[in-house]
Amino acid sequence: MSNELAAGESEPPGSPISVPELRDYHQINAEVVRRLQRGERRVILEGPAGHRLLLAGLAGPWEAVIEVAGDAGPELAAGLDAPGVVVVCRGASADGAGSGLRAGSVLRLGPSATAVGYGQSGGLIVASGPVGPRAGLGQAGGELVLLGGAGPLAGDRRKGGRFLLAVGDGSGLRPEDADLLQAAKSLRDRHDGGPPAG
Repeated sequence: MSNELAAGESEPPGSPISVPELRDYHQINAEVVRRLQRGERRVILEGPAGHRLLLAGLAGPWEAVIEVAGDAGPELAAGLDAPGVVVVCRGASADGAGSGLRAGSVLRLGPSATAVGYGQSGGLIVASGPVGPRAGLGQAGGELVLLGGAGPLAGDRRKGGRFLLAVGDGSGLRPEDADLLQAAKSLRDRHDGGPPAG
């Protein structure tokens, strides 16, 4: 029997990481890295309730989806530098989600607080739910797409990168912005079904 997956099939996850049991973000992030290093392509963080710095500073060559099944605290995926990693947060996130993002993708399905993508220099952030004020503050690179609206001062003091506040159906966008909007919606639609039953 072959161990290869058929096209479109996803690899079943290992057991979820219980965030309340580990509590400390250093331990949680170290366990995520351990699983990625052993080749897991789907990691689920179960039960976060405002835990700060989840997935902050992760850097590596992995190809994986990391699902946060609950509400993330401040600085979710801050400084992420992992081009093949997609972080999917299904709950709300506190201030600074994706701040300092260098490489990789962060998909926010729930509401987000202040300064999503603060200081982002690379990668892709897609916020499907509403975001608070100052999204994209100081953005220097990467792509930030807000599908669910934004609070005041969105895009404040940006230095570079692509910032897209999607309004309506996207008609009238430049072709490159329409392509970015389509890619963001495609990422959202691929991951919006919830974590796999298990």
